[in-house]
Amino acid sequence: MHRFEAMQLLMQQVGDEPVVANLGPTTDELWNVVDRPRNFYTYGSMGLCSSVALGMALSTPDKIVSFDGDGSLLMNLGAIATIGREMPRNLVVVVWDNEEWGQTGHQASHTAKGTDLEQVARSCSIPKTATADNEEDLVTVFRQALSEEGPWFIVAKIEETDEEATFAPNEPEMYLHRFRQTYL
Repeated sequence: MHRFEAMQLLMQQVGDEPVVANLGPTTDELWNVVDRPRNFYTYGSMGLCSSVALGMALSTPDKIVSFDGDGSLLMNLGAIATIGREMPRNLVVVVWDNEEWGQTGHQASHTAKGTDLEQVARSCSIPKTATADNEEDLVTVFRQALSEEGPWFIVAKIEETDEEATFAPNEPEMYLHRFRQTYL
């Protein structure tokens, strides 16, 4: 499964819910799929995507979707433990697991050597978890996560492609202002 095609399918399900996107290819691909005011791009915040989404989930009744990456999440495993402690009913974390740190040179991440992020989430008291390695299963569990109380933690096993998405314009202040305006 490839992240870009999978993200296209998931964004068809999201509706108007806020989406927090991990830096790099996740932000670029989300911007190419659909740039909208309720997308929050985490430029330069490696390891903090799900933490930002958790903060949002704790401060709004909206369902919050986090599109994180395995490498970024591995840099901040405390985010998973904090999600398990706080148990936000309105948070859905999708982890794009390509088994590498794509932003730093494509080194193999821990998930390439046996770390199972779904099991980590379960051990941190997150009761609703899944791993999907194809688009059909991913869409099915994502729909379920959007319709039920969470928190949800979904690992999407992906493969990288040689194709690169057009870079999203690097204008974090503008995107932050635009995102905040959706809550006024």
